[in-house]
Amino acid sequence: MKAFITASGVISPQETHSGRGFPDSIRDVSGKRLSCLEPDYRGLINPIQLRRMPRILRMGLASAQLCINRAGGINPDAIIVGTGLGCLENLEKFLIEVLTENEHITSVLPFINSTHNAVAAQVAMLLQNHGYNVTYCHRGFSFESALDDALMHLEEGSAQDILAGGIDECTDDFVKLHGYLNYWKEPISNLLLLEDRSPGTIAGEGSAFFMLSAEPAGTFPVALNGVHTFFTPDGSGWQDVAPEIDRFLDAQGKDKQDISLLLAGLNGDAGFDTIYFDLMNQYFGEGTGLGYYKHLCGEYYTSTSFALWLASVILEKQHIPPMVEVSSPQETELRNILIYNHIRHHEHALILLSHGKV
Repeated sequence: MKAFITASGVISPQETHSGRGFPDSIRDVSGKRLSCLEPDYRGLINPIQLRRMPRILRMGLASAQLCINRAGGINPDAIIVGTGLGCLENLEKFLIEVLTENEHITSVLPFINSTHNAVAAQVAMLLQNHGYNVTYCHRGFSFESALDDALMHLEEGSAQDILAGGIDECTDDFVKLHGYLNYWKEPISNLLLLEDRSPGTIAGEGSAFFMLSAEPAGTFPVALNGVHTFFTPDGSGWQDVAPEIDRFLDAQGKDKQDISLLLAGLNGDAGFDTIYFDLMNQYFGEGTGLGYYKHLCGEYYTSTSFALWLASVILEKQHIPPMVEVSSPQETELRNILIYNHIRHHEHALILLSHGKV
């Protein structure tokens, strides 16, 4: 069963929280990480609560509230969140204090706010929502697992409106530790990410929430048709991915010729981007365009939540921003967008979107 995206709220390294669609200008940041451009939280969260609230909870609650406001104030039947790292900064604070204070803690707040499900729980308390509440922390599949769960609930009829989100924060320690594994490039402008063919990429973060409904809303609804995840071993290539795409599209009643745009997880890492270009050259036809998004949000476990927002904006506006386009589709009407992302050739995720006319 498909779900309809009736509203969204996104906080990212770009000016996305305003809700006006794709931003007019793109931030040009030189470094190893992209940090979120955050709104004035006082209009979204009680200022008294803000004082003790960690940054990831601020981003999560604010983006969820933005989504709910744009959905007309709907109190959802379920809240489902995906996160790869959870509240990492508070977990670090808690563990450091336990270590330095000889297993004693001076404040319980870092512990309370260190759990992976803290964001979903805080959103439920903010809304006084007693419905289904689950957090998935499946590394690169976290957000996709949340979407899959939401689609199953809508198909079963146990919910009509579901708030689904993906959130991850980037900390200094995370960047440092993964730097030892050669995850990051030397400081570089995010706008030059694909032009630099050296190993590594740029770290990122973000929070994106979507109201998924069983029925469309508005004059030009965007439909989430399905989600598919799979693993491949070391040394895998486009030949291992293409059959999975075939099976996924066939299950949705479509084939590769129906895809107007492949929104790929290109991240500038020369060792891992090849598979995307090989798919375009060897699998998809000339009619399919190619776009990318990680130069806008950076690399993180739930970056596909940003991609879902971007794809929904593209379908709604029927326009691909030049900043995300690698090659143009042949047809002017954008019907279906396939989001494809992989984490270092192991964890692969597919998300299919279509506009309401399809």
